[in-house]
Amino acid sequence: MNDDLNKLRRKIDNLDKDLVKILNKRAELAKTIKKIKDSIGETDIFKPSREAQILRSLKKINKGPLLAQHLQSIYREIMSACLSLEKKLKVSCLGPEMSYSHDALIKFFGSSSEASYAHNISDVFRQVDNDVADYGIVPIENSTQGSVKETVENLVTTNLLINGEINLKVSHCLMSLSKNKKSIMKVYAHEQSFQQCEKWLMKYLPNAKLISTTSNSAAVKKVRNMKNAAAIGSVNSSNYYEIPIIHKNINDSSQNSTRFIIISKAEPEISGDDKTSLLISLENKVGALAKIIEPLSKNKISMSKIESIPTKKNNWEYMFLIDIEGHMSDIKIHKTLLEIERKSQFFRNLGSYPKSI
Repeated sequence: MNDDLNKLRRKIDNLDKDLVKILNKRAELAKTIKKIKDSIGETDIFKPSREAQILRSLKKINKGPLLAQHLQSIYREIMSACLSLEKKLKVSCLGPEMSYSHDALIKFFGSSSEASYAHNISDVFRQVDNDVADYGIVPIENSTQGSVKETVENLVTTNLLINGEINLKVSHCLMSLSKNKKSIMKVYAHEQSFQQCEKWLMKYLPNAKLISTTSNSAAVKKVRNMKNAAAIGSVNSSNYYEIPIIHKNINDSSQNSTRFIIISKAEPEISGDDKTSLLISLENKVGALAKIIEPLSKNKISMSKIESIPTKKNNWEYMFLIDIEGHMSDIKIHKTLLEIERKSQFFRNLGSYPKSI
């Protein structure tokens, strides 16, 4: 039995040696590509469309036993490491460390990127707009609570574009230095997290005072030295700040997930499986919305989302956040967008980008 194990381990050792050689060959090719880009004046080092194509291709050729998500995680790190040999990407997200936004950043950009922690979502937009960061990552909608208004407001008022998206499963944990839930008098968390855990909190902590923070990781960081207080956050934040978890999965829905978008000044190239996001406002009269949807139907373009958002200018006045299938470089999509723009009071193309993988 020991001989068999040793033989298998030697095989693994040999495979690891081969993998190291192959990975370094890949890294050398990445460095060569950087030199070619420099020679032709191409400044966009990070290509979301190219990374999406690679990950989709790997998913197609994978025959297991590794699952698609395993390969995706491995290759995100490989691509992140290779990219860091060309340039270390600076990405802004809602801080402090180990917020859900930080988790999403690592999942999308890999751990070789450099995180820049912002105080709020508006600050993420500011950092990218002022070239403090190359990219930003912000939550745009939650599966149970809908759109994140601060993100939408900043998409209206800035010229930044959506470059990608990633969905993150959110599993809230209650953590505290107190071992007994009954002794907890205060709970800190982001406002949306309270909404996502409302039933659980009403049942198990009905008398606790709920105190909002800028992020869940800020809440966890705050209770590090507090007695009779708790925070809502992720497993990663519990490990990072060394606060024990006293109850896992306290969100009311087991399907709770948040969609994050990547923002920058760049215009992503077509990847082959893309979506385009729009923000529009219409005249407040009968049939206005139908006139906007009609070009999509006429040109057989699928609309995957439409959501009304108050403009905050006049009572009962709304904007519409719309996602459609396809990339704006496609002639049919381009012509349709022009038609929608002509029929809108306000029109902003938020960008075409690869769908979440």
